[in-house]
Amino acid sequence: MHRGDGPARHRGGHVDAAARARHASARGEGFGRFVAVTALSLVPGAGLIAAGRRVAGGLLLGLTVLVISGAGLLALRGGVVARVLTASVQPRTLLVAAVTIAVVAAAWCVTVLATAWTARPERPSVAQRVLGVALVAALCTAIAAPSSVGVRYALIQRDVVTSLFTTGTTGGTTVAGGAVPVQGKADPWAGVPRVNMLLLGSDAGRDRTGVRTDSMIVASIDTHTGDAVLFGLPRNLERVPFPASDPLSKVWPNGFDCGSVCLLNAVWEQAATTHRDLFPGDPNPGLTATRDVIGEVLGLKIDTYTIIDLSGFQALVDAMGGVDINVPRRIPIGGGHNQATGNALPIYGYIEPGRQHLDGYHALWFSRSREGSDDYDRMGRQRCMVSALLDQANPVQLLARYPALAKVAKNNIQSGIRQQDLAAWVTLVDRIQRGKIRSLPITNKVVDVTDPDFAKIRRLVATAIMPKVASTPDPGATATARPKPDLATAQDAKAVC
Repeated sequence: MHRGDGPARHRGGHVDAAARARHASARGEGFGRFVAVTALSLVPGAGLIAAGRRVAGGLLLGLTVLVISGAGLLALRGGVVARVLTASVQPRTLLVAAVTIAVVAAAWCVTVLATAWTARPERPSVAQRVLGVALVAALCTAIAAPSSVGVRYALIQRDVVTSLFTTGTTGGTTVAGGAVPVQGKADPWAGVPRVNMLLLGSDAGRDRTGVRTDSMIVASIDTHTGDAVLFGLPRNLERVPFPASDPLSKVWPNGFDCGSVCLLNAVWEQAATTHRDLFPGDPNPGLTATRDVIGEVLGLKIDTYTIIDLSGFQALVDAMGGVDINVPRRIPIGGGHNQATGNALPIYGYIEPGRQHLDGYHALWFSRSREGSDDYDRMGRQRCMVSALLDQANPVQLLARYPALAKVAKNNIQSGIRQQDLAAWVTLVDRIQRGKIRSLPITNKVVDVTDPDFAKIRRLVATAIMPKVASTPDPGATATARPKPDLATAQDAKAVC
């Protein structure tokens, strides 16, 4: 009998009870050490060192410490969220990140298996074998589960970036003089003092024909401070002018003037269907004409745009987890008239006044309800909604909901921002959230919408975007009731919502 083959046997084949106990104890201690050393492999390299593979384990542990130390130093420098967001809008970086996460997770799991094999007991029982396999499987699952989420998010984000945002050198963010944001500089917007984004809400639906841009807002943003002014335009603005560069200026040289049917929100359909032949090679003449007209009305160059349809807006708010907003009065859900038949539609309920947390369905009705009000009241609510969504969009909180957000964005949003400008826009959005948002609606209380004074509109816009000069308070002035806001000046969006 070989030494170490088992407990010693005496005459007659009887097993020495003391030796048997010692052997059982040794087997138990071996399995306990196996469990401890294998569990230690969750720290890459530590388990291998404990199992006796000191060189390989030391190299792996040293590499792990080096990576963690580097990440810690970057975190101490600040701007971690900004760096992550910047990387998250670069398709190549996202692909590299997905592959890296998968490779690191696989290599980590291999170290767990190597550690378990090195530290395995000599003669484990059947139960110990099962427990050992279960332990290794659990540790690999603990590594693979978060890694698979990381890979999934990176690939989802890459799909959204490549499908939603344009490539190439045209159609992106430019300002007067052809300036563009330059990524790689300390401030990518250093050469771009102001950028103007057109926000369009498409009111297309099964009971409507074509596309109606019933929500038209231009966000004019100071790229240095992040301060923004939201200019809301009424859908029923008449006689809107076409710039000479737009093909429709040949059809309506004196403005879009053909009575009550020639409203601002009908420009899209005129370009997209009736006069599409005037836009050869243009994949979206409705957008082109609408963008041109709104820029001419406001006296601004529209640098880029974002379009979202109604169903997309509802899904977006739901994916964000809802939105908190101040409801000024009871807002009817439903009402109005069927566009096809003209029949009155029923009211299904109300959104009650006060501070409310609205889901997508109620946020949509808050933004579009006209029952008991008019288009101008609705415009004000839409600007309040845009302001609230911008203010409450927290990247960290939205991360867990990102797959749903990405699906909404891909299926319901169009954007003119180029992929190469996305990192610069990450910087700008952060500034907007720290800046002030003001609002100036172009309503019938500001101009006559049937016969607008466009020169006046442009003067009001130019005044609104000028840097504010702090006024010195009158020391002899006494406290009085809060004055009514000047409807012809931009007001703090939060104050009027």
